[in-house]
Amino acid sequence: MNYDTYKREWVEAFTPWKREPKEYPDNSPGFSSDYESFNPKRQRFYLHAQNKHLDVYTKMAALKTSTSVVSLESYSGKEEIFQCSGTIIESVDTSSIILTAASLLRCSKARNSIAGDIKVIVHLFDGRAFDGHIEAYDFHYNVAAIRIQSDTPLPIASLAHLNDSIMIRPSQLRVTEEKPFQLRPHSNSFHLIPGDSVIALGRFNKKPYDIMAAPGEFSIDRCDYDYFECKELFMATCRITRCGIGGPLINRYGEIIGICFHDVSSIAFLPINIASIWWEHYKKYRQPRRPRLGMEVTNLYAVDLEILERIISKFPEVMEGIIVEEVCFLLQFFFLVCGKPLFFEWYCVPLFHSCQRK
Repeated sequence: MNYDTYKREWVEAFTPWKREPKEYPDNSPGFSSDYESFNPKRQRFYLHAQNKHLDVYTKMAALKTSTSVVSLESYSGKEEIFQCSGTIIESVDTSSIILTAASLLRCSKARNSIAGDIKVIVHLFDGRAFDGHIEAYDFHYNVAAIRIQSDTPLPIASLAHLNDSIMIRPSQLRVTEEKPFQLRPHSNSFHLIPGDSVIALGRFNKKPYDIMAAPGEFSIDRCDYDYFECKELFMATCRITRCGIGGPLINRYGEIIGICFHDVSSIAFLPINIASIWWEHYKKYRQPRRPRLGMEVTNLYAVDLEILERIISKFPEVMEGIIVEEVCFLLQFFFLVCGKPLFFEWYCVPLFHSCQRK
């Protein structure tokens, strides 16, 4: 035994702060079995070290929304398909709508179709369970609306549509005076800028169905992963587990600003603006509708450096807005005029790529 080993053992033997490890019952929040540790479907958020010790502001923001966060699981016959989280956004009498990820319904063999003989079970914050009925879904945005019939009205979340317009002048990136979240009145709009604190929420899919929180920051990075296939997605540095997919992303005031999707080192999230407009369109037209403008645009602050240089050199006073990255001229469609179908074609031209060739 060398001196360092002897010294360490001697100190450990006499330290007054040494405690025996705690033993948790199987269903307690502190319990983490080997099965849970190695099963990606059954992992709590505190699998990631940054989620283990939450500050009081994160806890208070999460508690403002926690009662409207639910756990969902789906089955095809007796086979389990998916587990995720969701948010109650509407509740009229005993009928409630839950917004979640369409991954809950997706068939494993066919990417854009629902699994056969599907059954959805919803677990509330108090442990009650209800059968879920598929109201609407959209695999493009990966969102779904699930309806449940409960015995009492349920608490709903407060939504805040994102205003992500950001000035590129550094002095404008941060408001110097902030009010504590307790004093902020309810708002239908929230101005989000890179570095702002956000919190991903989820509900664990085993008893006692604990609420989970993963704090992080809104990132300026663009979500370009092929498997997401949705350029409307934003990024945040929160780290969640698979059972948090479909759960809400909230701001520091407890308002829902997005729907979370899982990634290895961060999260992608769909702004709640898009999800809520999708749902309102569905209620009006009874089918998903996505407007086509024939252009692909992005925020000025998110463009590549070389493009931003060319814009600022020509328009030095422009500090915020959007730019058109691509104009679409190849979009075949038809409509009826006097009972006769008329066909049209548009062609896509990358705007800034064309400028580079001139």
